[in-house]
Amino acid sequence: MATGEAFTSEQLERLNRALELAQKHSGVRFGVRLGSVRGDVRLAAERILSTLVEDPARDPAVLILVSPGQCFVRVATTPAARKRISDSASGLAALTMTSSFSLGDLVGGLTTGIRQLGEAAGPAAPAHAAPISSPAAGSPAAH
Repeated sequence: MATGEAFTSEQLERLNRALELAQKHSGVRFGVRLGSVRGDVRLAAERILSTLVEDPARDPAVLILVSPGQCFVRVATTPAARKRISDSASGLAALTMTSSFSLGDLVGGLTTGIRQLGEAAGPAAPAHAAPISSPAAGSPAAH
């Protein structure tokens, strides 16, 4: 796909499905931004990433920033996501994506990278763990 071309509806569906599955599995918010970046790429990624969540220290989120015309991929994580996704896992996902991109498969690279990052984050924590109940006063305790 040439730079500037819109995704087909099928490609958008594949990409959205990958995002939904990774988010559902891991509880991490994922975002993708394609296009050119002015200035410092790291700062641009952090600025965009901060718009994905309310509290980056508490809310896990990942941004994949890709500029095919500038030939870069940047995976940015909030501090909460960084606790679950190592730098090496992010680097491996970026390498996988760039390999697919070099073959002209932008959507395939993104979907694979998103899946890898979701798997690296691991399963989402349960919303509410059931409290451990203690025996009621006066009832026999099982030992």
